[in-house]
Amino acid sequence: MMLINPQTLPVVGTFYQIGMVVADLDKAMDDYSRILGLGDWKRLDTDYVGRYRNWEGRIANRNAFAQWGPIHLEMVEPGLGEGNAKEWLQTRGPGMFHVAMAVDDVRNRPDDLEVVFEVKTMTQPDGSPGLIHLDTVSRLGYFLELAYRPFADALSARVAAPGPWV
Repeated sequence: MMLINPQTLPVVGTFYQIGMVVADLDKAMDDYSRILGLGDWKRLDTDYVGRYRNWEGRIANRNAFAQWGPIHLEMVEPGLGEGNAKEWLQTRGPGMFHVAMAVDDVRNRPDDLEVVFEVKTMTQPDGSPGLIHLDTVSRLGYFLELAYRPFADALSARVAAPGPWV
């Protein structure tokens, strides 16, 4: 009998989000509305404890979400802290910085991919991080975000619902 190590398999999940980093959230919402027809923006200012590479501390950003066909777009205007969105904006400028997959267990991922970002205050039932970014930039051109499926599903439902956050 051959045993399969789930860490050697590809990431299995559901693609649900594209993440963009922006310098000015209000201008970006206007541009994406005018150019791509996105609307019904859901605004959320985040404030959480996170880790990016060797730095750990409080991260606070301005965020906006809009439904974009079967997925949604997240825009992040970096604020407080040293997350990967802030570094991306400073070194590469605005644009796509992550693609997100909803997964059943964030720990099931290829061994050769380093976890470079994690939200310490969003955990899976066992206490392990429930939202991470893998260092796939050199291979894919962006970070791969893995989000514990219940978190991703709840966010997607809120973004898809008409009207403001409730």
